[in-house]
Formats: sequence, C-alpha cells, structure tokens
Amino acid sequence: MKKPIKIFVLAVVIIFGLGIVKNGITQTILTSALSGAAHVPVKIGSVNLSFLSASIRLKDMNVYNPSGFKDKRMAEIPQIFIDFEPGELFQGRAHFKEVRLDLKEMTVVRNKDGKLNVDSVKPTPEQKKEAKQQAKPSSGQKPPKLMIDKLSLSIGRVVYKDYSAGGEPQIQTFDINIKDREYTHIDNPAAVVSLLMFEALTRTSLSSLVNLDVNAFKEGGIQALSKGLGVVGDGTDVLQNKAKELLNLFN
Repeated sequence: MKKPIKIFVLAVVIIFGLGIVKNGITQTILTSALSGAAHVPVKIGSVNLSFLSASIRLKDMNVYNPSGFKDKRMAEIPQIFIDFEPGELFQGRAHFKEVRLDLKEMTVVRNKDGKLNVDSVKPTPEQKKEAKQQAKPSSGQKPPKLMIDKLSLSIGRVVYKDYSAGGEPQIQTFDINIKDREYTHIDNPAAVVSLLMFEALTRTSLSSLVNLDVNAFKEGGIQALSKGLGVVGDGTDVLQNKAKELLNLFN
C-alpha cells in the first residue's frame, strides 16, 4: 500500500474513532442533563453529533417511571433533532436555533396507592422561581445558559393505566395528534418538560378523572406558553388568542 493511501486510511480510522467517542460523550452529557430536568431516569438509544452540519440527532429516547410503578416507561420519544450554534458552545452557552421533538406516546399511571407517575416530573419550587425570573429579565441579568429559538412539538397519544383497584389495570387511550406546534424563545430546560406535559395532558379528561393537577405544568412552562404559541403559519392575533385560551383552561 502506498504511503498516501496509508495516511488516508489512517485518517479515516482516526476520524471514525473520534466520532464514536464524541457521540458517546454527547450521549452521556445529554442523558444526565435530561434526567436532571425531568427528575426521572432518561435513556437515549443513540446520538449523532455533526459539527459539519451543526446538528444533533437523538434517537429512541425513553423517559422512565420512578420506583413504585409497574410500568417502566413514561414516555417514548423516537426522535429529537437539534440545530445548534457551534460558536456559542465555546462561550459556555447552548444556543439551539431549532429543536424538533416527536413524542410518540406518554403513559400516565396511577399505582395501587393512588399515586400518579407524572407528579414526579413536576417543576420544583426552584425551577418555578427561575422560570419567573427569566420571564422578567433585569438589566443586569446574565445571558441564559440555554436558548431555544424555535421548538417544534409533535405529540401522538396519551395512555392512562389505573392500577388503584388492584389486578389488571383499567386502560384509556387519548389520541392527541399534535403536529409541529411551534414555540419560540425558550431559555429554561425545565420549561420544555412542563410544556410537553401540559400540551399532552390538557387534551385528555384526566384532570377530572384522577384529580390531576395540570396547573403545576402550566406554571412551569408559562414562559413558553406566553411566547409564540401556535401552529406554524398562524397569524399573530391567532397565536395570542390560542395562548390565552390554553393559559385559562384551568383557572
């Protein structure tokens, strides 16, 4: 084998190897960050980070239930696509120009003790306080560590399983069928979790069936709900009306 060919092959091997390490590190960091934001275990099937296209693609992400629930999985997210700004990473900030999140199925479980699995992902008082502070920025406030310019959200269905009567669970299915609902200017990672829960759960009857407190998720995601809510293509007046309607659902 000639020397130039050897060098080329060696370079390909090194780049491929670095790619595996890079994706593995990214997967570890994102798994830890998402688990912290959701307060429950999160696992990602695979991560593909490309600096060439400045994008991250997460596949087969699963959000798991806390202990005390028979069902292991709370949410199934086949894919998340992130278009990021590489330059800001060197300044210690994550600037996502676009995030596309596809939630295939969320499972709400009421266990034999009457506890709901989704209560575990409610925002903490500290996260609520942070969200309110970021919603009303002061002149001396530091730039946020995270900024999502545009979030596109799709939700398939919500399944409710009730084990409180003992034995096999009672099951109800709610088809949500949200496609590419758009939000803008989100700078709080916990708000994304609250927003996802709020959008899914408000389109079910669970608030009356099991005394589910959806208001907690509304408060956690209120910044995102009040900024740019609506379907792509809607006018400004329509977006504002939709935001008001959703925010007043549980007043």
